[in-house]
Amino acid sequence: MKTWKGLWKKEWQMMRGWLSATTVIAILLIIVSSSALSFLVEGKLVVSFMLGISLMMMTLIVVCVPVSLLLNSLWIEWNRPDVWLHSPQTIYQLFGCKTVFASVIGFVSMIVPGVTLALYASIFDASITEVGVAKFIGMMYTFISSVFLGAVGLMLIGLFLAVVYRVIKSYVRRGAFFIWLIVLFILMWLFQTALESKLYQKIVHLGQFSTYTDSRNISVGNFYFAQSTMALYAGQIFVVVGFLAFLFVSSAWLFEKKVRL
Repeated sequence: MKTWKGLWKKEWQMMRGWLSATTVIAILLIIVSSSALSFLVEGKLVVSFMLGISLMMMTLIVVCVPVSLLLNSLWIEWNRPDVWLHSPQTIYQLFGCKTVFASVIGFVSMIVPGVTLALYASIFDASITEVGVAKFIGMMYTFISSVFLGAVGLMLIGLFLAVVYRVIKSYVRRGAFFIWLIVLFILMWLFQTALESKLYQKIVHLGQFSTYTDSRNISVGNFYFAQSTMALYAGQIFVVVGFLAFLFVSSAWLFEKKVRL
């Protein structure tokens, strides 16, 4: 526990300046952009329109928060072998702390658009009255969970691709970026091939255990959120968790090999 507490404290001290600056810039960007677009489209400041634009921008920003935070944290320590070689913690602990820290910060930032959407819908969209408190909370849970899972997936994909690039660059000084692009296209082709395979389709449709029977839409200005009828499978969860775990483990393993070159 002391190990994780120390790593967490180090991560917070190292990244709090970046977090503060990013928060201020994001707020200013959202306010200025939503106001400008409202004037351009509506000819005046329209609260619902501005709120819709703000929600869209907040959603896009918070999806990028974990991957941006993680890669910035790694960027600071990429070329510091003392951090990786002489630390009493393993590479998996060091990577794990950075990943968990970025995920938690990302989740906290996702509460903002979630709460904003909930407040607007409860006051103006009459969603609580129509669907009930329990189902409305379920909708907010679906919204935040979807955004969070997307952000975590993007973060781990970004981590893997960044590490692959660093490994390639350690071997090839010139043209590393073009080789990385070739590797990226190959990985995308393999990924697409796997998604279209019959084995994948069989695995992801194993163990159906929950179905949402109600569909519900919330519209806030230009922001549109829909909860559609869907089935959830144990196979889907297994594949997603396995894929994300593979990205993390392979990233840490590759980076450790790169550091020890």
